[in-house]
Amino acid sequence: MTICSQCCAMKRNPECEGCSYYEFSKKYEVEKNSQEDFIIEINEEIDRVVDEALAMVECGDIKKGDEIITKLLNDHPDYHMLLYAKGVIFALKDQLDRAIELFKKAADIFPYFIEAHYNLAVAYQKKLEIGDTINAYKKVVAFGATDNMYVLQAKKFLSGVEKEIFNSNGINLDTFLKAQVLFEQGISLMEQQKWEKAIDKFKTVLSLHKQHYQSYGNMGLCYAKLGKKNLAIDAFDKAMEINPEYEVAIVNREVVKSLADDEKPEPGQVETVDYARDYTLKGKSYIKSMFK
Repeated sequence: MTICSQCCAMKRNPECEGCSYYEFSKKYEVEKNSQEDFIIEINEEIDRVVDEALAMVECGDIKKGDEIITKLLNDHPDYHMLLYAKGVIFALKDQLDRAIELFKKAADIFPYFIEAHYNLAVAYQKKLEIGDTINAYKKVVAFGATDNMYVLQAKKFLSGVEKEIFNSNGINLDTFLKAQVLFEQGISLMEQQKWEKAIDKFKTVLSLHKQHYQSYGNMGLCYAKLGKKNLAIDAFDKAMEINPEYEVAIVNREVVKSLADDEKPEPGQVETVDYARDYTLKGKSYIKSMFK
């Protein structure tokens, strides 16, 4: 017999079965040595009202459900169920950034909040932010019971993505995620105009993910900023060898090629785009968008 860490200061007993927090408390007990301790507020009355409001929303009365949630949220701004419910409403309104913010807050307060992690993953998926999507689904699997429907859906997604990544790039999911983090660090260095450090970071990405054409493209920009025209063109060529339709590299190569040998592009930051997310996956043309 042990204390239910999420629910109340009582020993668990058979009457706890059916409590929405019971399974989470059992899982927490097993994993508590590897997880940080946390304390959450439980208010059964608020939970009941949230369920009723979300039922209204599901039936199409988003306005009424939103009014109820918003009023309660004003009085309880840090209650995880209210943050989650408001996130659901934002998601239904296709305000994904605001939904993501609230799902993350709810999951930070209650790390075992499977529905929050799952809906966070779905919101990221709609935004085509693959790295964040994968990480959110991985948390669903890590924190949820094996027979939970959200866990089963998350496993199905992750299995499909891992198979696709391996078939396309010859790397596993963890390596893909590690390369993605390093790539984002390289982008940050570019935004700080630290061209040489950014190049080193992109080279590290390519040591893990040899088909990462975006790293070659960004290295080309960095070399150009350093006045290394030939290295820049070579990097753009390597990006285009991997992805001949990588329009960003095509455009930047022509711009750099037009420079005199000792000429540098205009000083300052460079514009960065997520070509795969914002163009390839949406079936859009970067070159056409420039003309527009």
